[in-house]
Amino acid sequence: MTSQIIETLGFSAAGTMVTGRVSIADLFPKSRKRCGIYLLQFRDGTFYIGQAVDAVRRFAQHRKNYDTIEGYWFQAVAKQHLDETEQRLIRQGEQAGLLLTNKTFVTNVIGETDLDLLVSAADQEAWLINGMPLDNEGVDLGLAVEERMRARYRQNSQQLQQLPAYKGIKELLQAYITQGIPAFKKTEQSFWALSCLPSTNKGKYPRYFALNMNGMEVLVAGTERSTNYPFVFAVVTGSFCADPAEKARFLRSYAYSIVPSAYQAAGADQYRVDFKSMSYLLLALQQEPEFRRSIREMSLRLMRKGGTIYAPYHCFDLVQDVLG
Repeated sequence: MTSQIIETLGFSAAGTMVTGRVSIADLFPKSRKRCGIYLLQFRDGTFYIGQAVDAVRRFAQHRKNYDTIEGYWFQAVAKQHLDETEQRLIRQGEQAGLLLTNKTFVTNVIGETDLDLLVSAADQEAWLINGMPLDNEGVDLGLAVEERMRARYRQNSQQLQQLPAYKGIKELLQAYITQGIPAFKKTEQSFWALSCLPSTNKGKYPRYFALNMNGMEVLVAGTERSTNYPFVFAVVTGSFCADPAEKARFLRSYAYSIVPSAYQAAGADQYRVDFKSMSYLLLALQQEPEFRRSIREMSLRLMRKGGTIYAPYHCFDLVQDVLG
């Protein structure tokens, strides 16, 4: 079965056994191209798909870090097509059943993660299923963090709180954070970050806030500058709208559009939902249990892949006001 999957990805099914080897220079004589996509198999039955401009050099780098590489496959790909081909093969491989140890472009992360140190794998799974709040007792980063960290975006928070839309912003963020982020106080700043009046797209689409996990935004609201018309979107898994009729009902009730998204960190199953307003998104959170689950699925997926790169932009004062 595995050999068939490997063949469908464009590799020769046989591959090469490389147990104990520190170089594969003999596999790449001068006549053979070294630029392309490679597949590694490890002793535990897991795989890794990557790209290399020089396959021999890249294998040597892997070998310094991992002594359990047993199998090697390669297909030549032009340099300008490496990114798109790597992304496509990672997603195809995961969907076909390969256990991939890649962290990007995959849907699920295999093995232990940094999140497990704060929330056990069993608690993560239970929270995903039933949404019951996880223990935050004794944790309040907003009060413990240095004052200079709190003050960094204080003016932004104060400015946001003066806007007429702030009541709706606060209600939405409170619901999303408490229902859609596991152990939200324990994971604050390290696994999720909330930016306040960020500069992203400020010229055309100024934002009230952006809630970020890993390397992407999951919840954003703001206005279109030319019309002053509000917008809000969330990036979630597609589990809540797998049925076409259910998707149509959800659209009629809450949203303008549900379209596939392409964030590197979110894997294959990801959708951007553009809502009619923040109040409609809040209604969906309150009334649609499958939608809430899709938010939890995306949160766990991203947080299991690692901490957020947006931690430096986290606004502690806004979080403190939202969560009380």
